Amino acid sequence: MPSSYYQVIPHIMGKVQAEAPRSILDVGAGFGKYGVLCRELLELPHARYHKAQWQIRLDGVEVFPGYQNPIHDYVYDRVYYGDIRTLCPGLQQYDVVLLIDVLEHFPKDEGLELLHRLVQHTGRAMIISTPVCPAPQGSYLGNQHEAHLSRWSIVDFAEFDFTYQTLMFGGEGAHVLNLYPGTSRPPRPAVDGIWQTEPPVVPGPLVIGCVLPHRGLTGGLKSLLEQVRHLRRRGHRVRAIRRGGSDEPVFPAWSDVRADEEVMVPPGRPLAGYVEGCDVVLAGWYEQLLELEASRVPALYWEQGHGGLLGDIHPVEVDRVRSYLVHHYSLPVPLAAVSPFVATLLHSRYNRHARVVPAGVDTTRFCPGAGPSHEPTVLLVANPSLAFKGCEVALKALQRVWDAGHRFRVTWVCHTRLQVVGARYPLEFVVNPPQGELPGWYQNSHLLLFTSWYEGFGLPPLEAMAAGVPVVTTRCGGVLAYVEPGVNALLAEPGDVVGLSRAVAHLLENPGTREALAARGRQAALRFAWESVVQQMENALVTVATATGTEKGA
Repeated sequence: MPSSYYQVIPHIMGKVQAEAPRSILDVGAGFGKYGVLCRELLELPHARYHKAQWQIRLDGVEVFPGYQNPIHDYVYDRVYYGDIRTLCPGLQQYDVVLLIDVLEHFPKDEGLELLHRLVQHTGRAMIISTPVCPAPQGSYLGNQHEAHLSRWSIVDFAEFDFTYQTLMFGGEGAHVLNLYPGTSRPPRPAVDGIWQTEPPVVPGPLVIGCVLPHRGLTGGLKSLLEQVRHLRRRGHRVRAIRRGGSDEPVFPAWSDVRADEEVMVPPGRPLAGYVEGCDVVLAGWYEQLLELEASRVPALYWEQGHGGLLGDIHPVEVDRVRSYLVHHYSLPVPLAAVSPFVATLLHSRYNRHARVVPAGVDTTRFCPGAGPSHEPTVLLVANPSLAFKGCEVALKALQRVWDAGHRFRVTWVCHTRLQVVGARYPLEFVVNPPQGELPGWYQNSHLLLFTSWYEGFGLPPLEAMAAGVPVVTTRCGGVLAYVEPGVNALLAEPGDVVGLSRAVAHLLENPGTREALAARGRQAALRFAWESVVQQMENALVTVATATGTEKGA
């Protein structure tokens, strides 16, 4: 079968070259082009032009014998003809396994099983490419295995240690991933084992040091500050700590949260001296762990997700960033995860077991209003400067809905105004509104469209559900902590412009569906009211503060 996107070939071959493999398995060899390119890249620069001189062991697998051709016989050392699932147990170990334009030909569950089996035969990296938007496709030249049976996104690989690029060419493109063999990092039973015990009885008010990572307006910092607010309401004393200049406030201007103590740490000064006297420290960013691990005060890191954890790393920086992350996440500091999705990432990458401590929503502020009385309004709440938010996907989906004859307006609550070219629907930007006004923007909307490629949790859909606003969202990982597909929200795959546009159009056409989703969404959001979920953070902090088996060097 011809390449889905020839533009990805240089990126794939760059990944092959970076691994410097001595052995390669090309699964789905097809015509044999990657075999030719591997010989070109790995043999010819070393003056090994003739087959008798080649030193790289290069094998292929092809399910369709009709693709056999002289390239197979010349370029590959051996080509196995048959189903990879049958052949897999008898395969040797390979430095690199190529799985290019293969996964989309398997149902999702069978594809995941194949990945788990192939990674056991991978020494350095499995290099995968799969279309972002597989076109409808059946058999090719009589090969029924060419049919497209599934669509894959980054969140589908959460059970693996991987890095990725999403390469777009106009409205189409491919995910290109490096999937690494299972971690050999030892577990930390003395640290992670504390989560196997029942939460202890709260011994009384704690002195909690909360180390803030920055002052920027992000969902992660909003959630961390709300933890501070509600821990204080439960009687604990909170010392808020942030590194910066002495003339800077500890808390950002956009928040009304305050602490019992507010401490600025001068640049270059270690955190350890500023957490003395606390019973436990709540860390807000993984880079704080190295300093906190050296302190005598027990610490807990609440992981809410970030690009590095998702493998969203620039190719040039992959090795350095991966080593940096491994170093920090291997430190003997207990971890909490904002969602089951994030907990899975921590386990698959670093062999760490984290307690799930969800974020929440203020269901008294974010609550149903009188309902919008104007024309249908679609709400976007996303920072356009962050590529993983998928804003271009949202704009394309809305254009399809408009072109299909639906009439609506769009309100976009964002950090910076984006120059949108070609949008034919009315579009209003609301740039950095006061946080107190945010519930009103939800209440004045008919639905929220949320199009992230990945999220550790994803606050806007939960805020919309609390406000009684129906939600259309991508299946971006963390949202599944509170979203039930088709029950309290409509879901589409990340990047699925067609699926998202259909979901938006369906809600615009069916007020009854909007009302049903809004009611069920509100009920789901009530389970994540801060008054309820803060107790889970309190339990985690008490567990860490009172644990006796944690050994710093374990």
